[in-house]
Amino acid sequence: MRVGLPYIIIFSTMSIDGRIASASGFSRLSCPYDKRRQMMLRCDSDAVIVGGNTVRHDNPLLTIRDIKCNKNPIRVIISHSLKFDNSLNIFTQPPKTIIYTDKREAEIPYNAEVVTLENTSICLIMEDLYRRGIRKVLIEGGGKTIYRAIEENCFNELRVTISPKLFGNGTSLLEGKGFQNDEIKELVLYDSKVCECKNEIHLIYKKHES
Repeated sequence: MRVGLPYIIIFSTMSIDGRIASASGFSRLSCPYDKRRQMMLRCDSDAVIVGGNTVRHDNPLLTIRDIKCNKNPIRVIISHSLKFDNSLNIFTQPPKTIIYTDKREAEIPYNAEVVTLENTSICLIMEDLYRRGIRKVLIEGGGKTIYRAIEENCFNELRVTISPKLFGNGTSLLEGKGFQNDEIKELVLYDSKVCECKNEIHLIYKKHES
């Protein structure tokens, strides 16, 4: 029997040409106001999710900073390989971290709980998180993880900030094989606002009601 799913928000900041990182890996796109938006979303979430590549390349903390909040969300990593340096911030700093993988019989030296599933479907992971009492989830990337969530239709909102930069190449907001004509996703613009910095735009999209 299928269990419930949390409420799932995808949040990212991208360049004008739709990149979340340049070809060289530069990804500092957010102004201070956008970072605050991100922190407020984390504060309102029970869990924050990223893919393994994001952890390896960015070494994020995924904690809440610079705003008042009573808790940090549980940190969730999705990884096939489980190849991490155990000195990464996410393994040496609190709070709790969960790694979802489909790799079996792996030695895990990390300070994290490892959950092995039949596959790393976003919806399967969300079902397991729901069983654990997680009711609101924030997906922050990277492009492959965001693509899979949208491909599986396993999200409620997509929130994107457009930064005034042009990369010309790099990692796209969605990194995947692409959608065929009858698979193309169309969302509903729920809200838009010019950022307080006056140089970025924040957009909130929701899925069409079925």
